Amino acid sequence: MFRSLKGFITIVTTVATATLTLAPATAAQRPSSASKPAASAPKAKERTHPWVFGAHTIAAPGVTVTGQDIDGSWGTAMGGGLGIMVGYDLNKSVTGFASLDVARQGSGVNYMTGSFGLVHAELGVRANLSRSNPQMVPYATAAIGRRAIGAKVTDLEDGEIYDMSLSGTMLSFGGGLQYALSPKVSLDGGAEFGVGAFDHVDDNGDLYTISVNSSTTIRLRAGVTWRP
Repeated sequence: MFRSLKGFITIVTTVATATLTLAPATAAQRPSSASKPAASAPKAKERTHPWVFGAHTIAAPGVTVTGQDIDGSWGTAMGGGLGIMVGYDLNKSVTGFASLDVARQGSGVNYMTGSFGLVHAELGVRANLSRSNPQMVPYATAAIGRRAIGAKVTDLEDGEIYDMSLSGTMLSFGGGLQYALSPKVSLDGGAEFGVGAFDHVDDNGDLYTISVNSSTTIRLRAGVTWRP
């Protein structure tokens, strides 16, 4: 009995010693959750290039043309239209752009009926005025370009139909507000004022200049811009 108990104690002592010896080694091999690197947050997808594209609707009040070579005054009435814009971000605050828009306007004089097309084509820059709120950014614009008023005219005396337009160089100034819906898409609204003279005439292919006063055109814009 004594020998059996002594043998049992010896076996238990040997197993316990082996367990205590192996336990630290086993624990050292277990992966520690504290040693795992923290997962990094997903990064926002960055833009691939600085191009900007836009589309907008416009409302254009009537245009009045007066001057030495105009009998009295001539003009158009309020009308609406569409436009497009392509730009390039020169830096975070300044964007160069080219734009084209066309509005359909009614006649503004009682001796003419029908409608005219008012076209503006310009090259300019847009400068952000503040970046304190990235979602809502006010801006100012300045541009140079050309504008024209044209129509198909019907001569009531002989029924002849021909093309006629007035055009000229202009400077435009304006401003607006851009509201970001996402990092790439924004609502864009503003107003632009164009100043210059409609002093070039195209009378069914007959080109000549006339002496007229400077005229102002106004465009109210509402649309979207997309930055890929």
